[in-house]
Amino acid sequence: MGVLLREGTKMRVLVAILCSFGISVSASDLETWGEIGVWEILVDAAVGNGCLAQRIFEDGTLVQIGAEPARNGGFFAAYNAEWSDIKDGAIGIVNIDFGDARFAGDVVGKINQNLPGGYAFFDNPSFVTEFGERQSVMISGETGRLIEIDLTGSKRAIEAVLDCQKEQPEPVSN
Repeated sequence: MGVLLREGTKMRVLVAILCSFGISVSASDLETWGEIGVWEILVDAAVGNGCLAQRIFEDGTLVQIGAEPARNGGFFAAYNAEWSDIKDGAIGIVNIDFGDARFAGDVVGKINQNLPGGYAFFDNPSFVTEFGERQSVMISGETGRLIEIDLTGSKRAIEAVLDCQKEQPEPVSN
């Protein structure tokens, strides 16, 4: 299934084909690379040694953003125990609003560390730039759920993810 993300009012193909929906990440699949403020930097061997930043917010929301070298892109994901209506593998639409820059596209329901949530793959570097330069972002889905995420320290976290990624071996092609 192809995914379109819209940035502002311009339509652009921004996301590659979603891979299988059955992949789930457990905490044991991740190796700690370091910490930058409140963000933890990890390496995920399951996606081609992709580096990611993750943070758990006061409301229990786990947010991750990182690289998927095996797919030549990245991902954004959010999980929370209260989102029990989200089913693993279900496909929906996510809207990500940075104020004057907006993105939208497919999100796949996923269970991560026993937390339900959503996972969106992207190959648009503009998304990462916005994520690192903003103080907050509003995220909404088809269910009407609206969350605001504090992006304090996200620029340094993105820089650390990029530094981490430079240290990783190239993914093996099939």
